[in-house]
Amino acid sequence: MTRTGILLGGIVFSVAAGAHHSTNLYFDRGDVVEITGTLTQVEWRNPHTLLIVETTEEDGRQILWQIESRAASQLIRAGLTPDAFQVGDQTRIAGFRGRSDPTAIFLTNILLVDGRELVVSHFAEPRWTDNLVGPTTGFYETSTLENLPANANGLFRVWGSDAADRGGDNEGRTLWNDSYPLTSDAQAAQASWDPVAENPYIRCLSGMPAIMDQPYPMEFTQEGDNIRLYLEEQDTVRRIYMATEPGAGNEIGSPLGYSTGRWDDDTLVVTTTDIDWPWFDQAGIPQTDALELVERFTPSADGSVLSYQVTATDAAIFTEPVMLERRWIWVPGEERIPYNCTSG
Repeated sequence: MTRTGILLGGIVFSVAAGAHHSTNLYFDRGDVVEITGTLTQVEWRNPHTLLIVETTEEDGRQILWQIESRAASQLIRAGLTPDAFQVGDQTRIAGFRGRSDPTAIFLTNILLVDGRELVVSHFAEPRWTDNLVGPTTGFYETSTLENLPANANGLFRVWGSDAADRGGDNEGRTLWNDSYPLTSDAQAAQASWDPVAENPYIRCLSGMPAIMDQPYPMEFTQEGDNIRLYLEEQDTVRRIYMATEPGAGNEIGSPLGYSTGRWDDDTLVVTTTDIDWPWFDQAGIPQTDALELVERFTPSADGSVLSYQVTATDAAIFTEPVMLERRWIWVPGEERIPYNCTSG
């Protein structure tokens, strides 16, 4: 297993760099592979749980498959605990094959030893049985939204990431645009970006605005006159100063920058500057310390949806301001789970 350990550090985590945001970049959704074999290693962790499965081919060759799964916190929400995967288990796996490594799989379905099937991916349906490990995330969220209490309103609560595919409407589930008005210097920087050597997300690091694409719950709380925003991914805490003067412990010159806020009716408007972070997104678009972000957090009238809009201005990177949008939903009873990110 020494070679496997090397592969996990050198290949799997390079593939996993932005996998929960860019699955299609590293894995081929058009190439679904199914294997049955013995589970030989388990890494139950965030940002991605890793499984090593050994199969024996007809000619007697043994192959080690590197299975990339959702984060441990997402598997917990699906109803699993770490003891669901035991070394020595015979398991059945299906998922998207790696583009650069044909023995890498992004997990969509797994048949557990107790006969239950876990549908891991938002892009998959039950494959082998109707005996599922709880409902899929999307179904759970959809059914919850249909039964919201009448008092759903306000910003200060836990908001869940919208994982449901309601009638094929994927808009708002991710932050990024398909293209950007980049300057020639920014285009050159992105073209030369090394997704392994220069990718900080492999090392459990992130900054603004990329951290706002995190697919986990977040929570707004009041902190005196100011606001604290907790993001589950990487146990991130953003402080939003509603006063005009910086307070103690402000984030000037940090990866999250310095954020000031104001109210526009029910919308929280946040301006963030002084961001010390080199990358705009997880695909190699750079940013400079001149970047200014103006965010708008707007709860819907019934309190079920939180719309998010951020306008990014950085003259060295973009030829015009860039606007990104996504949404969160209210899932009553949802809580943040400690992330405890583990790097490769």
